[in-house]
Amino acid sequence: MEEIHQPPQVGPNMMAGVGSVPNHSNNVNRRNRVRVTLHAMMLEKLPLHEAARLEMKALPSKTPVSVLQELLSRRGTIPKYELVQIEGAIHEPTFRYRVTVTDVVEADPIVSAMGTGRSKKEAKHAAAKAVLDKLIGVNTENAESPLPNSLPDSQNIQELQSYGEEKVVNNPIGALQEMCMSRHWPPPKYTMEGEEGLPHERQFTIVCSILKYREVGQGKSKKVAKRHAAHKMWQALHDMNNQAPNVDEDEIVQRNANVSARYADLKGSKISTLTTVHSIQVSKFHKSLKSSTGVKLFQLQNTCFNDGDVNLVQFLQEIASEQQFEVTYVDIEEKSISGKFQCLVQLSTLPVAVCYGCGATSKDAQASAAQNALEYLKIMTKK
Repeated sequence: MEEIHQPPQVGPNMMAGVGSVPNHSNNVNRRNRVRVTLHAMMLEKLPLHEAARLEMKALPSKTPVSVLQELLSRRGTIPKYELVQIEGAIHEPTFRYRVTVTDVVEADPIVSAMGTGRSKKEAKHAAAKAVLDKLIGVNTENAESPLPNSLPDSQNIQELQSYGEEKVVNNPIGALQEMCMSRHWPPPKYTMEGEEGLPHERQFTIVCSILKYREVGQGKSKKVAKRHAAHKMWQALHDMNNQAPNVDEDEIVQRNANVSARYADLKGSKISTLTTVHSIQVSKFHKSLKSSTGVKLFQLQNTCFNDGDVNLVQFLQEIASEQQFEVTYVDIEEKSISGKFQCLVQLSTLPVAVCYGCGATSKDAQASAAQNALEYLKIMTKK
């Protein structure tokens, strides 16, 4: 008899052989996890700047924020992000973040860097990238490379022909703000000086002032002019600091100490509040002043003080004589933070009105105080 060969039966034991593919996949995943663990252990053994350099190779597959987080978490710390500034138009804001890393570099226990962007996320990534670049350069023999959001030296600045197209590097406004904060100086003030030219060829001028220093910037837009003024101020202060490292430092420290002492005295002083009786007297004075008549008082409502043709001190005195109150000027010996003369003018009305003014000279300060007093009277006597 012939033997009949039957095909092998497919049973559960043979079906189990199909599971060999998932087993292979599990082995691959296991090897990957081991590889990642070994990579992390290797990075922990390396110096920080070497580990940072290796981690940077993961960009752009990883974001700078995640790279920095992983790098520092292995060393028992995390970066600290701080929103420093928001500038620009409402529909086009520019965010500025500072990231600080502590206790990871022996030579510098606190490492920080700045980053800007059109969104908070973008600014954080820029700050993280900047501090990673800085960590790479901290322990190298070469000099520390400048951060992307810091201003380089003047020889590295490429300038074009016109102010409006000048390539002011990155964020000079933020860099100048940072410089003032580090020196405990008041923040820079930007003043619109003027504009000229045809509507399609406007040239704007903005003045940047810090303490007694003043720089002028120009550009085809207010934004460009402001950046140009900030850049010139930063460069001037940077050069000045290289020539004389301790310029005005003692003066600044003394001024800050004086301000702190005055503020402490002010906090401890008791200031009288407005009582009901005094409130009624003030109300009567305001009503009386509003109903007052007189040629000079009427002329006050139609006078523009910005054309320069009005003798402000004389005009205030004429109104005082007409309305029967006295005007007293008190010159302040100490100059303002910006180096200007200061003055107070007191009107012996009920209640007494005191207005402040400042200027390049003592007479200018008096004229400024007189103008503010006239503006006050103009508001109070408006029908």
